[in-house]
Amino acid sequence: MANNYYELSEFDSKEKLVDTLAKKIIYKLSLAIEDKGHASIAFSGGSTPKKLFTALSNLAFDWERVTVTLVDERWVDTQSEQSNEKLLKTYLLQNHASKANFIPLKNAATRAKDGVVDLQISLGETIKHLDVVLLGMGEDAHTASFFPNAAELEFALNTKDFCCATTASVEPKERMTLSRLFLLGANTLILHIEGQKKKEIFLNAATSDDTNRMPIIAMMQQTNPLLEVYYAD
Repeated sequence: MANNYYELSEFDSKEKLVDTLAKKIIYKLSLAIEDKGHASIAFSGGSTPKKLFTALSNLAFDWERVTVTLVDERWVDTQSEQSNEKLLKTYLLQNHASKANFIPLKNAATRAKDGVVDLQISLGETIKHLDVVLLGMGEDAHTASFFPNAAELEFALNTKDFCCATTASVEPKERMTLSRLFLLGANTLILHIEGQKKKEIFLNAATSDDTNRMPIIAMMQQTNPLLEVYYAD
């Protein structure tokens, strides 16, 4: 029997979800700043969080005390439409949020696997601990760049390193991802999903222990941090 833990918050509109989640993120960041003078957050890419990014960018906040990074990245040019870095710079790191400090996952290495060491050093020097993590989920139940049955999946889910290179099931296949243990070190762990199909996929995963087939399960096998799921149809 699966021992999976999560808290599901459902909203009757995407607008209400975005408004509530944006306020939640700001509140959690403010607690970190109050406690230690600075805060850090890792965002996922994809189309789902675009409106959330825009909402956050327009909120007046101590963004200069916030370090922003990505949960994962495609190993493509940062000007590519497939780049999560470009997505973040286009929708989030604008307006008030342009003052945030951004730590990219993509570096000058030709291959993702060759960029791990430099990124490991960069993350260790700048973040070390995440305050907030915002995850997404694909229709194959992957999250971050933890892909079903991937050769590197076991390593990504168990390594004590901050990050690792993985291989996606779709192009572009080369990815860089923060490790499961680094993500689970966050104070707040959130999954943002939209659409009935994604909800069904998540609830199906929540009743299973087959992490290899549905990697999202690996993010709900603990109660601290508890996976907080924000959903709207």
